[in-house]
Amino acid sequence: MLSIICAVGKKGEIGKDGTMPWHLKEDLKRFKRLTLGHTIIMGRRTFQSLPGVLPKRAHIVISRDPSFTVSDPRVKVSGDLDRVLKEAVQDPEEVFLIGGGSLYKQSIAMAQKMYLTHIDSSFEGADTFFPEFSDRDFMVTFSSGKMTDPESGLVYEFVDYERG
Repeated sequence: MLSIICAVGKKGEIGKDGTMPWHLKEDLKRFKRLTLGHTIIMGRRTFQSLPGVLPKRAHIVISRDPSFTVSDPRVKVSGDLDRVLKEAVQDPEEVFLIGGGSLYKQSIAMAQKMYLTHIDSSFEGADTFFPEFSDRDFMVTFSSGKMTDPESGLVYEFVDYERG
């Protein structure tokens, strides 16, 4: 089963200069809790933005660059996004797509679930955005209600969606 996980600003912002334009400790904890023990799919730039290989998760990195390799055995590199997505959809286990923007856009039509953190702020200079989606395609299955991050003051909400 293919699931998307992402934190999204008020105008769909998800990135700026290869990083997230915010730091929300609770969002990172939720990401870890949900993805631990599962396979995670990401683009090359998302992989390169990570602090390293994330523990207790198999990684599939999508790259069109045939010379891109990773020596860690927990990381598989593929140039065939369609095949990877089809395998994820058929997998009885939940497989998480974690970014970036281009992969979200190409995979949202195949995702069965989305775990989004909606951040109630706009971020100037953002250069990567989450694709728009219809509430006719996805229904809300969980909403945490609005919370405020004590460090940044950002207001955010965890919302889970399932394909309707």
